[in-house]
Amino acid sequence: MRIFHEGKLVPLGHMTQRMEILCPCEQLERDLKIRVTFQNHCYTQKYDPNVHKSTDICLTEGKDRHRVFCPIRYALSHKLPSIVKELPSKKVHQTSQARNYVYAVRLELENKDYEIYFMLQLAQPEDEADLRLTVESAYPNGSHNFRKRPNQIRFAVLAHKVLTRQTVRFAPR
Repeated sequence: MRIFHEGKLVPLGHMTQRMEILCPCEQLERDLKIRVTFQNHCYTQKYDPNVHKSTDICLTEGKDRHRVFCPIRYALSHKLPSIVKELPSKKVHQTSQARNYVYAVRLELENKDYEIYFMLQLAQPEDEADLRLTVESAYPNGSHNFRKRPNQIRFAVLAHKVLTRQTVRFAPR
């Protein structure tokens, strides 16, 4: 995919290069290999005709779901590979869509959190990995107190449960 912004080609190599992380799994006494991919919502935002020009549309998903390049998301996306590499030692939260999870990092500026939304699934047999992690979206959001957020789980526990097809259970809200 090629994205142009203000007439210039936007380099996306950091979002398209092959990436894997290892996650320690005590139960299996080995590391799990996790293939990582990044979706375009990490560097684009929803088209708003009140804010954007129709010429700003850089891609369309489905019938009428237009996306425009977002310089803020793009700048932050350069941090994503190193943040994702740290996930095996972190805790993540389940989102309202039970199949997705979020990890938040406090940004140094503006007292906001950089929220990284991802899905963790079994890898395809030809993938040569145990799991695949798809970063579906990442963007700065208003300050949240994640200590009060329900449905927290250690990423390493989540990875083992996904690999062994166990249901991820959380305390009732």
